[in-house]
Parts: sequence; structure tokens; C-alpha cells
Amino acid sequence: MKLYIQDLNFSYDNGLIFNNQTHTLSSNRITLLLGQNGSGKSTFLKIIAGLEKPNSGSIKLRDNNDKSLKFNGNISYLGHKLALKEELTVQENIKFWHNFYGKDLLAREFEELGLDKLSSMIVSNLSAGQKKKLALYRILMSNKDIWLLDEPFSNLDKKAYGYLRELLLMRLNNDRIIIITSHSKLDLVDKMIINLDVDL
Repeated sequence: MKLYIQDLNFSYDNGLIFNNQTHTLSSNRITLLLGQNGSGKSTFLKIIAGLEKPNSGSIKLRDNNDKSLKFNGNISYLGHKLALKEELTVQENIKFWHNFYGKDLLAREFEELGLDKLSSMIVSNLSAGQKKKLALYRILMSNKDIWLLDEPFSNLDKKAYGYLRELLLMRLNNDRIIIITSHSKLDLVDKMIINLDVDL
């Protein structure tokens, strides 16, 4: 499976964010989107997710036989807003996602992320790192083919950081496209790097 990004341009009223972005992103390989604040990393992901419209350019998804695929319904997006139900407990959030996605609960991931110790807590009382772990669990449960993760490693403790790193590498084996944003290079093998600071 491949995601073809052709001549993507985006600007706000106060100026150009990025232009002429052309890339072919392959499954079974992590794409690392680098750039400083204001370089357009988050906007780039939102365009792929269908949450923003580019000024020009196209995005197409094709399978390994070069057949065109629809991808808007097959995307899991993790932005700065984590899409958590703050008034509910951790367990109630997970039950909601279980019913919404129709997917089985992930017992091992639940424990590895330390959510088993937080299950009865109201989400609004969690730390930033704990909320990030819960949001990542949602991505795992959704089991979509395209993962768009905006700064997924931020606010994680050392154990969760290492576990997420290994988990992403394992999940690549399922013909999945994973795009991650970061301010700096991450220790991830077999990755493609798009540097918006350089490309602009």
C-alpha cells in the first residue's frame, strides 16, 4: 500500500506554510515528519486526515496492485487535541471505543501502557502523559491502516516511550502506513524522513 502526495501547497493569510510537497509513502515503513514549530507538521497531517484543505495538490492511496483505494474512513488520527471524554473514567472511555470500533479490548497493551492502574480515574484528573497513553490506546484499538500521530512521544515516561517505539515497529508488519511528527529525529529503524524546515 502506498500514499501518493503530489505538489501539496498550503498557506494562511499571513504567509506560506509549505509548498511543492511531493512524496510517496510506503506501508511497512515509518514516515517521520520533521520541523520546528510553525513549519506545518500538524497541518500536513490534518490535510491527509481530511481536516484541512490544501491550496493545491492531491493525495491518493493505492494498494500493492496499484488499485485506487478510499482512505478517509481508514485513518486513525492523533492530534494535539486527544479526543478523550474528560468527564468519564479511563475504563468508560475504553468501553465507548470498544462499542464504537467494534474491536476487542487489548489487555496486554492496556497493562503495558499502565492504564490498568488508572482505570477508575476521571480523565480530567490525569496528567498530560497519562492522557497521551490513553489516546494512544484508542489508536491501537481502532486498528486502521493509516496512523497519523502528531508528537506521539511527547509527555511519555521512559517506559512508555520505549514500549510505544517497539509497538510501532511491530504494527508496521500489517501493511500499515504510519506517519509521525517530531521536532527531532527519533530512534526508529527503517524510516523515511520528510524535513519541512529544509523543503520550505
